[in-house]
Amino acid sequence: MLVVGVLLVVAGVITAVSGDWTGSQWLLPSGLIAAGIGVLIAGVVAAVRRRLAPLRAAQKAATSAPGSGGPISRARAVPAMVAAPWRGSGAAVPRYQTVLWLLALIYIVWPVDFVPDLLPLLGFTDDIGVGAWLLTSLYAEAGNHLARQGERSGDAAED
Repeated sequence: MLVVGVLLVVAGVITAVSGDWTGSQWLLPSGLIAAGIGVLIAGVVAAVRRRLAPLRAAQKAATSAPGSGGPISRARAVPAMVAAPWRGSGAAVPRYQTVLWLLALIYIVWPVDFVPDLLPLLGFTDDIGVGAWLLTSLYAEAGNHLARQGERSGDAAED
């Protein structure tokens, strides 16, 4: 990927230097250079992620709580986790957190945004950001919820 990026940048520079690029024809060499830089950045990111993968795997194995469950068990735990603070049944998730989740869901569905969806590429970025926060927050808290349930059931089994 890095080699392709370098080749695109070099091809763009050679095209820009060798031709008479005036007016709208400048788009070809500048497009090649921009594409090359983009591919270079993607290559560097991919290389860094590959180098860090063993460290992330070791960290995840060290910090994963037993009984935190996979994605399906976490998804099944979300309704009970969200309803618990409103029932008054000793929930670890505060009420304001559930209100924030509800507001994030409404913002994603609501047609009026801070950044209008009609703008190309930028219109959906705020929705994607809010959605990413909502999903990661729910996923993490559902894992914590399942781990607490596992601890409670372990404590009850010891008694």
